[in-house]
Amino acid sequence: MDHRMRVTPALILLLLICTDAHTFSPETDGPVVNQEAIEGHNTTLHCDSAVESAADELMLLVWYKNDAPIYSYDARSRSEWSSESFNTTGRLKANISQQPTTLTVSALREDDQELYHCRVDFLLSPTRNIGVNLTIVVLPSPPFFFDEVGNKVEEKIGPYHEGDTLVLSCLVIGGRPPPRISWYSGETLVDASDGASDIPGVKENELYLPLTRDNAAALSCRASNTRLAPPVVASLQIELYLPAYNVSIHWVEGTLGDTLQAGKPALVQCSAHGSYPPADLAWWLDHKHLTQHSNQSFVNATGTAISFLQLTPGVADAGATLACVATNPAMAPSRGSKADIITLNVTYSPIVEVSLLGDESPNEVVELDPLHLKCDVKANPPVDRFKWYFNDNEIHAGDIWGFNTTSGELVVEEATRHHAGRYNCAAGNSVGQTTAEHISVTVFYPPECDNGITLIKETVNCNVRALPTPDTYFWHIQPSGSDMQHLTTGSALLPLSQVTGPLPGTLKVTCDAGNGIASQETPCERILSLEHLRPQQPQQCDLAYEYEEFQMRCIPVENATYYEVSVWRMSTSNTSLILERRASMGFGSGQAMAQGGGAPWLVRGGLGKLKAGDEAGASACNRYGCSRALLLRPTENLLQDSAPPWWEFLLEKDVAISVGAVVLVAAFLISTFLVVRLARRSRAKPSAPVIQVLQLDDIARDYLDTIGEHKVRASCSLRSCSSVYSEGSAESGPAVDRRRKPMWTHQWDAPPPDVTLTLHRESAV
Repeated sequence: MDHRMRVTPALILLLLICTDAHTFSPETDGPVVNQEAIEGHNTTLHCDSAVESAADELMLLVWYKNDAPIYSYDARSRSEWSSESFNTTGRLKANISQQPTTLTVSALREDDQELYHCRVDFLLSPTRNIGVNLTIVVLPSPPFFFDEVGNKVEEKIGPYHEGDTLVLSCLVIGGRPPPRISWYSGETLVDASDGASDIPGVKENELYLPLTRDNAAALSCRASNTRLAPPVVASLQIELYLPAYNVSIHWVEGTLGDTLQAGKPALVQCSAHGSYPPADLAWWLDHKHLTQHSNQSFVNATGTAISFLQLTPGVADAGATLACVATNPAMAPSRGSKADIITLNVTYSPIVEVSLLGDESPNEVVELDPLHLKCDVKANPPVDRFKWYFNDNEIHAGDIWGFNTTSGELVVEEATRHHAGRYNCAAGNSVGQTTAEHISVTVFYPPECDNGITLIKETVNCNVRALPTPDTYFWHIQPSGSDMQHLTTGSALLPLSQVTGPLPGTLKVTCDAGNGIASQETPCERILSLEHLRPQQPQQCDLAYEYEEFQMRCIPVENATYYEVSVWRMSTSNTSLILERRASMGFGSGQAMAQGGGAPWLVRGGLGKLKAGDEAGASACNRYGCSRALLLRPTENLLQDSAPPWWEFLLEKDVAISVGAVVLVAAFLISTFLVVRLARRSRAKPSAPVIQVLQLDDIARDYLDTIGEHKVRASCSLRSCSSVYSEGSAESGPAVDRRRKPMWTHQWDAPPPDVTLTLHRESAV
């Protein structure tokens, strides 16, 4: 910024020195172009500052007015300057970025007319000078008029009559260069002679014009002194009364030649030429004044009054007369009126309408009733052909329509649902053919099966076709093994929740619908299988031995409302599993809660006692039946845990009776022996001991050898043998295993391969 401020004063000083030392000589120092501009407008001066080679560059550009600098641009510091003494501040605007560069001078004044030139200095190339000789054009003032007696005339002169001579002067003040004055009648030049005026700085042109219909258009005086601006124009209206010389009627649209069609709009135009002031146009139809027509217009260029009439003729308008009357409002009707009259030639194609005959509701027919359609026609000339259409397709004889399909009536003896749809007819004559608006015919029919009965989830759907839609459904439901149930609903959907009782196996469903037309001839019937509505087989179950019995525990199954547990035992033939017992399973909520919040919700059921080879089953059930049982076989560990102690064997009914009988017999024998022995002792004293040698067999000898051991076993109770501690020290003694032990160990074989229920697995417990 400091550098630019240092360069600018130096540049101005350099320009002043160059200005004193050198002046621009046209054609010698550089070319000169002539340029015109209008006072008060803008002008743009052009200067070629383009470099001749890529190595060169612009250094300085200066504009001069009459060799006095008015603007400069220093490319080295990108600084601009304009002369304040030239008083151009705000009126100069340069554009250095484009080629050629421009200098725009705005709000031009007369003293801006001078010789301008630009000087361009380059780094390598020599200085370039280009001159512009600017001429400032001053437009003349608007023309004004004086009549033949010296009165000033504005806007209008007259009135005159055809044949009168108009004397008029046009004066123009100022203008540089002096303007030329021309007279025009409309767009026609009538006088272009120049005239002198006694007033300095004023140009005048006097006109002598015989008035006719042709030159009675608007008169204008035009003054022009440059091609940069249009002429300065002043107009004067010549008021010349003229009647219309031509009135004509012609059809614009809606006709074929000069023929009209009844019911079809037509546009007619009336034109009145040559009337001044513009004629008033009026329409008459058979001496009836028509007031509803388009607004009247006037074309100044042709002196034509125009009026349009929108006419929709009817049958009664055939042969009527249509007249257009043009009247000059400034003249008497006897002198200023003229008319044109035509006769209407009206023909029309048929007017067609379709109707349904009969006493039924409009456009409605019951199936198997007759369908009778009529094509009502009004036409001139008469109709000579008919056509019938169904759903926009032409009806041909035969099939379901019969053979009379080309007359004014269409009759179907017995309508079916295939006759429902849209009907229309077409009638034609020599003028044309007309198609009526269609009517829709509805054919009502009773319900009938459509895709029968379907079961979606737990809802039965009765699918029927009917028109109108059925409003009553009669259901007959018979579950397998149960009585028939009868239901009446207003919907085609029947939830199975409305059927009472269990629904195992299959369900026989019959439905018939009613819609007020007729009852359903053949009810819809179907046997539905409900197998898929049963719950799925439990998949996550195990066996446990708790609370002195076997327990089945399972995670609940979706869609199950209750559960069953069963025990299966091997048959005596060892060929199949036989159902031993069945019981219900309950929700073990307390057990699940005791296991903590993360434990699954369980269902559980007691199985009682299980033996080796037994299998336990779990089934999920709802009102539609139970799933297949998931069979589990207890493991050896579970069987050992559930085995009773050996002494429980003695408590069994059969064993206890046998043992009791043996004890009683032994007691009787011992007591008898003792009584006999005592009796013998009382009789005599015993003699010397007698030793008797018995012959013993091997079995008796073995028994006697081990008699001491047998006595010990026989005299050992459960308490005395299992506890080596006294009763007082029982709390400190070792714990006694009081679990029931099996009296003997028996190894069970796996079920044979021909077991009837084969789905099983061993418990994970």
